[in-house]
Amino acid sequence: MDFKLESSLAEKGSETIWDYTCTACQALEPQFHCEECCKCFCDSCVNLHNQLYKTHPVFGRARMEKWPIVKSTLNMLEQCGEHSDEKIKLFCEDHSRLCCHICVLLHHR
Repeated sequence: MDFKLESSLAEKGSETIWDYTCTACQALEPQFHCEECCKCFCDSCVNLHNQLYKTHPVFGRARMEKWPIVKSTLNMLEQCGEHSDEKIKLFCEDHSRLCCHICVLLHHR
């Protein structure tokens, strides 16, 4: 069996944030997140937001690690479906499955 260490699912280019829409217009894909309001905004709506709330820190997609949606989604994706206290850390090439350390010991030897 051949295992490779997974550093982070976020580095794999996951685009799960596309499942969300702009908090204000509810129509477009969000491009920004306001840390103070804890809301996501599209290109048009972020301009209005920034006019009203000039001191609020707003982060674009280049700084998605600051988006709480991404953090919670990433935590969910990294969690082992079979062992909820464990994070997925390995990939079993024989079975083409992501595994936690317990899965490897029980099912992938």
